[in-house]
Amino acid sequence: MLATLRSIAEAVSQQADLNSALACFVQMVKDAMQTQCCSIYFADYSQDNFVLMATQGLNPDAVGKFRIGFTEGLVGLVAQREEPINIAFAKSHPRFKLSPEVNEEGYNAFLSVPVVHQKKVLGVIVVQQKLARVFSPDEESFLITLSAQLASQLAHAEIKEILRLDEFSHQTSVLKGVSSAPGIAIGEAFVVLPKLDFKSIELQKDDDISTQRKLFTQAVAATRNEFNTLSMTLSDSIPQEALAVFDVYQQLLDAKSLGKNVEEQLQQGWSAKSALKIVIEKLVAQFNAMQDPYIKERAVDVKDIGLRVLHHLVNTEHAAKPYPKDTILIASTLTPAMLAEVPKGHLAGVVSVNGAANSHASILTRAMGIPAIWGIEDVPLLQFEGKPMILDAYAGRLYISPSQMLHDEYSQLKYQETLLNDRFVAEQNLDAVTLDGEHISLLLNAGLELNTEQDNKLFCDGVGLYRTEAWFMQKGQFPSQSEQEKWYREVLTSYHPNPVVMRTLDIGGDKVLDYFNITEENPFLGWRGIRVTLDHPELFLDQLRAMLKANIGLGNLRIMLPMISGSEEVDESIKLVEQALFELEEQYPEQAIDRPEVGIMLEVPSSIFMLEEWSQKVDFCSVGSNDLTQYMLAVDRSNARVAELFNPYHPSVLRVLLKVAQECQNHELPFSLCGELGGDPEGALLLIAMGYRRLSMNLSSISKIKFVLRRLKVSDMEELLSECLLQPTAKQVLRLTRNFMIEHQLGELFYTPSQGQA
Repeated sequence: MLATLRSIAEAVSQQADLNSALACFVQMVKDAMQTQCCSIYFADYSQDNFVLMATQGLNPDAVGKFRIGFTEGLVGLVAQREEPINIAFAKSHPRFKLSPEVNEEGYNAFLSVPVVHQKKVLGVIVVQQKLARVFSPDEESFLITLSAQLASQLAHAEIKEILRLDEFSHQTSVLKGVSSAPGIAIGEAFVVLPKLDFKSIELQKDDDISTQRKLFTQAVAATRNEFNTLSMTLSDSIPQEALAVFDVYQQLLDAKSLGKNVEEQLQQGWSAKSALKIVIEKLVAQFNAMQDPYIKERAVDVKDIGLRVLHHLVNTEHAAKPYPKDTILIASTLTPAMLAEVPKGHLAGVVSVNGAANSHASILTRAMGIPAIWGIEDVPLLQFEGKPMILDAYAGRLYISPSQMLHDEYSQLKYQETLLNDRFVAEQNLDAVTLDGEHISLLLNAGLELNTEQDNKLFCDGVGLYRTEAWFMQKGQFPSQSEQEKWYREVLTSYHPNPVVMRTLDIGGDKVLDYFNITEENPFLGWRGIRVTLDHPELFLDQLRAMLKANIGLGNLRIMLPMISGSEEVDESIKLVEQALFELEEQYPEQAIDRPEVGIMLEVPSSIFMLEEWSQKVDFCSVGSNDLTQYMLAVDRSNARVAELFNPYHPSVLRVLLKVAQECQNHELPFSLCGELGGDPEGALLLIAMGYRRLSMNLSSISKIKFVLRRLKVSDMEELLSECLLQPTAKQVLRLTRNFMIEHQLGELFYTPSQGQA
């Protein structure tokens, strides 16, 4: 059964277009189940009905024409229930609807399962037989498993087909993702090359056979050189007979072998990449079908050769590719290095297939004020290359090849967005004081952008979170103590006399160092934060000494410890701080070395219940709402599949945040919040109502939050909080906060293009 499932999935994935994929699917399912009919219907939500997309057994002329309503017949019933229907006499069922145009009168046995992808019914698979019988549990299980396996594949194929058709018809395509950094971007797609495999290559035609042949020939030559280099490098370390494998590879690259097959595809009008994909996938399938284990293993070699040629093909095409003036960067998984490579002033927006809106890479785009969306449908990225796009990072939509009307509308919305931002900026030098006279300290989350611009301190009350790991991530090895001291001195001097809270090295999870790789199955529950540095006290002491020495004569340093979960970690960390102080005092007896305040981040749920004990040990604490939400809700914040479940407005998260404020006030422990929630207007209102008077956020959020706070009273925020804490869901909490903002003439902050498109 497993082999059959795999062969069907592989065969469908190798088809050039959606119609071919579905035709292949129904034929193979019909043969595998030995039935007389297999059909597949796709949901058309624009017309609220299902359309027959492919069949083996029904009237072929009905394909693409026959439609049945969402609530009609057995097909509609399967979709409504989202569960299989298995009956011996279909006509006896009260929901059966006779449709003469599909010629199904002779069939009795009926088995159907829904095709569901991301909670959405994409379609329905139906198998039928003339003999009246109930399909066996094994047959039903087979079809259910097949539907589950192929749901994303068919969704993928459908999206590819829509994009392909729109390219020829010049219609706009829309892909949906998760909104991350808000804003609107209008520009041209620049695709960062993904990890290449043949799945990332979309089959495309190209009339210029001569150019495509030249590209392929150059790629083969480069691959030959690569094999020669590998052979020479290994010649002294492995036996000569083992080196013979490179001779085999060279033979496979010969014109009589791979070249001949690719040339045939080029003559049919396929591009070089597409021709190579067709040939390699066909050869791999042939080898995999062999019974002889030795021959079967050669499929790996063929695929390896094909990928090497593909790599050189794609690299040749992208060698001199310039960044457009308004670059919309598209990547499989975004990294800080990708952002750094875009020339200054060219980056307009970011789209990432993998990751989620609360990953650290996403936080980086918010810090830069660049509109971004995460977790779009997994489609071949190279298909986007060079296309005009509109990125609506309010609604999480990506418009490909937008119409002029859509372009004009978004240009106007972007202009309105600019006008609103100008109003925020006009007040950024004013104090963050509410209408009833309450001053709120707005601090900066810094470090990601690796700058220490003097102007920043004019708009904030200091730095509430300085991410020291950003420096480590830019290096090729652990930085020396003197290097770190220089960095920290620059930062402390830039914001002096305002306080700078420096978080000690916080790596692990989705923050990795190339030279200190941590590979774990559950990285967010593993070796990260303080756990790493306490296991490597030599690294920790180096960093502490650099911070303390950089603070000499300034006195505005605060040290914060990440990912604290137990009292032992607090005690060990404080001992190391004292040790670093003692060592520096011995080394520099003439210098006055201050002991800075030491605080902890509240990110792990266990820490919330230890505040009474820890208030006697530390000087302050700061809530990391991003990780606290992640651990409270058991949602990996970098996983796009569960991105919708990550919500800091979840009632349990709000109640925990309130408990932190109350506990800290009871124990006279200074507290703040440095997660993304504080930079969100609705989040800031609720936090202030809870008692938070120090909020740390990205630079781009400070002027907006200041603008909002200067127009509201804390007493009104407290009434809002009381209502919100009674709500059972995050959705209802957000509805209340939005209504509150609208009632207080702040609704313009929530006018988004998604409402304009409704």
